[in-house]
Amino acid sequence: MIRNKLSWRVKLAFGVGQWAEGAKGCAFSIFLLFYYISVQGLSGTLAGTALLIALCFDGVSDPLMGSISDTFRSRWGRRHPFMYGAAIPFALSFLMLFLPPDNLSQVQLFIWFVVFAVLTRGFLTIYSVPHMAMNAELTSDYTERTSLSAIRGFFSVIGVLSVAAGGFFYFFRSTPEFTNGQLNPAAYPFFALVFAIAMVAAIWLSAIGTHSEIPNLPQAPVNSQRFSLFRFFNEVKSVFQIGSFRKLFGTALLTYAIIGTTQGLAIYFYTYFWGMTSKQAGIVIIAAMLGITFSSTIARRLSTFIGEKKQTLITGIVWFPLFYSSIIVFRLVGLLPPNGDPLIVPFVAIMIAIGSMGIGVFYIMTASMLADITDEHDLVHNVRQEGMYYAVFSLMVKTGTGLGGFFAGIITDISGLSGLMDPSAVDPLVLSKLGLILVLLPLIGAGISVFLVRHYQLDSNRHTEILQEIKLREA
Repeated sequence: MIRNKLSWRVKLAFGVGQWAEGAKGCAFSIFLLFYYISVQGLSGTLAGTALLIALCFDGVSDPLMGSISDTFRSRWGRRHPFMYGAAIPFALSFLMLFLPPDNLSQVQLFIWFVVFAVLTRGFLTIYSVPHMAMNAELTSDYTERTSLSAIRGFFSVIGVLSVAAGGFFYFFRSTPEFTNGQLNPAAYPFFALVFAIAMVAAIWLSAIGTHSEIPNLPQAPVNSQRFSLFRFFNEVKSVFQIGSFRKLFGTALLTYAIIGTTQGLAIYFYTYFWGMTSKQAGIVIIAAMLGITFSSTIARRLSTFIGEKKQTLITGIVWFPLFYSSIIVFRLVGLLPPNGDPLIVPFVAIMIAIGSMGIGVFYIMTASMLADITDEHDLVHNVRQEGMYYAVFSLMVKTGTGLGGFFAGIITDISGLSGLMDPSAVDPLVLSKLGLILVLLPLIGAGISVFLVRHYQLDSNRHTEILQEIKLREA
């Protein structure tokens, strides 16, 4: 039986599992494209295409994993066997992604990228979908779910922060041979090895720490159907029959695509557009992560102050592009001192940190709203499918960030940044094109996202009614 209130031990154990996904996400969004394009010499379009191909595999594996785990029966429940089993294969695939053999051709390097990006994402899916499903299963309380989502979001940001700080300040620090340490090819294998081991530890800590809750979690019905493609497609169809989910899905997909694009271009943005060293770029990226971390502590209060989750979500959507785009506009119209001025790094860091708080609010609200939608699904279809919902949600996040990586790869080619090694050699016109793109994309995307979510109607009153109707039906 699901408890409404959870102990902090269980909350923290659940949350720490998100560290692994946050760490992998940071490595993919900030370092992976840069590594293959600027260090290994793969074309930006091919690198972006590799991520897009991996995304296509996720398009099947995420909902497939959700369907499998929803009906899986074992003495360890529906979720935990997958959480335990996926850790080591996931970490090995991540390590190999940063260990391509020397002297590969463009085609061979592309194939290596595709194969291990697919495997890394695939094994992460086997772990993350069951893990995320527990967000709705551990508690049915409307506000407690926001608290659980905030803790999960906090650890995700800590994972991102760990990789960003470790990368810029330790693994990719400047050397006499490489002033910009992220261009040093010898630094990446050790970077991947350390975080691969840490990700295994985080996953197993989460599985072990929530193991005691297995008797309290919903179990697959004894008479549940065996897995089949027919049942799988019917389950996916039933998810998209819920209007609240369709609205949230479209909004989140577009927003994550914009976030993914800006993250994929982050190193180029700070190194070339702002002329920062690797340490300075690291300071700004860490400031962004701290902004998201701080938002994890205020999201619940902000939701209570604003009144409803939808309005809080919209606040987060609009918040990020306003601050992010404004500093680029200031640079393009000449309102800031030149690059290299001591004021540039702190100014950019503060503005990015404030803007990134909007990303954190958006992230927490989507996870919390999704947990409420699983109750609406139970009322409509008389079956609980948290795994399928969080699988489709995971797919949505990966699709958005994957498309963002694909767009970022193309933008590096269009703007003329592919293969550049010396920031001083960049044409100012190239930087202006990059800046203009990074102004328009977030603003237009935010406007469309708000338009898509405007009719979302699952508020706190309706959620209370849904729980009461389910309780009466069960009685």
